Amino acid sequence: MAQPFQLKKMKRRYLLTSIILFFIVSSCSEATREGDNSESIQPVMTAETQIRNLSDTRTVSAPVIAYKRIYITARTAGQVLEVNFEEGDLVRRGQVLARLDTRRQEAQLRNAQARLVEAQQHYNRQKTLFDEQVITAAEFENATLMLEQAESDVQFQKVEVDLGIITSPINAVVSARLIEPGTTANTNDRLFTIEDHDLLVVRPALSELDVAQLEKGQHLDLMFDVMGQDPYPGTIRRIFPAADAITRLFTVEVEIHQDEIPQKVRPGYLVRTRFTLDNRTDVVTVPNEAIVKKDNKSFVFIIRDERAHETEVETGIERDGFTEIISGLQKGENVAAGNISRLKNESKVVVTGTFKRFGFRE
Repeated sequence: MAQPFQLKKMKRRYLLTSIILFFIVSSCSEATREGDNSESIQPVMTAETQIRNLSDTRTVSAPVIAYKRIYITARTAGQVLEVNFEEGDLVRRGQVLARLDTRRQEAQLRNAQARLVEAQQHYNRQKTLFDEQVITAAEFENATLMLEQAESDVQFQKVEVDLGIITSPINAVVSARLIEPGTTANTNDRLFTIEDHDLLVVRPALSELDVAQLEKGQHLDLMFDVMGQDPYPGTIRRIFPAADAITRLFTVEVEIHQDEIPQKVRPGYLVRTRFTLDNRTDVVTVPNEAIVKKDNKSFVFIIRDERAHETEVETGIERDGFTEIISGLQKGENVAAGNISRLKNESKVVVTGTFKRFGFRE
């Protein structure tokens, strides 16, 4: 009698278990259907479109030099009697820088002048005799030649005396004095170096690829080490026509606008010269990672209202990790720049952070 009762009890348990399993399976199936119908959310990092300077520049250091530098040399030999200027002094054109001992030249001048007087007297006598037809034309011509030679000799000796007076050919500053009173100067010895500081230049050297993008009259920035990081204006004055035979670099001469610089510029100052080879100032940019290429077109995903909106853009140059946007975006818009491989148009997104470009252009 106990066995049929136990059998019924077991049947009830199996039935109850089956009912529970049925409800569990039904619930899981419903959850699965709901999961299939729900929209997935993509995590992304965003970047804000910003205005940047993507210009291609070259910065080359070079010292300041005077455009006009003159080496004053001795044009005759003699002992130095007088030196009137030293380094840093201003001199005017025609001022006497130094005097050499020209007593020997002066004595030779007096001898030449005496010979000239003698030649003049001889000429006068010969002319009288020629007029009276006492002497031949050849004899009178010889007297004439002697007079001309004596006159030429006097002029030559005057020049020799004048060569002992060292004068400045221009308005300038004495940058080097190489003689002292009492020393002996030989012909062609360097005595002074003078410079015109009204026009100062720098002459950096650049490669042929860089020089090809420059032109005379182009403006650029100059940074002086003694004046901090502030840029000051300069202008390309000329580009040398040939490269240096050893370095294969071209010299570019840049004029310094001294009237626009608050401090006095001196030759020898080190200048960092910044050339702009490709001017791309104030352009809208996004990180390169924000650009999606499809069918030879460029797209970005603008993040708005928690969705990614695929937008076609026209791009320009790529430089230092950023891409120039010519059209399709404006400053201040947020675009997806990280984890964008699975994004589609109108994808629902959640912003997990801000994309940071670490490079030369912050």
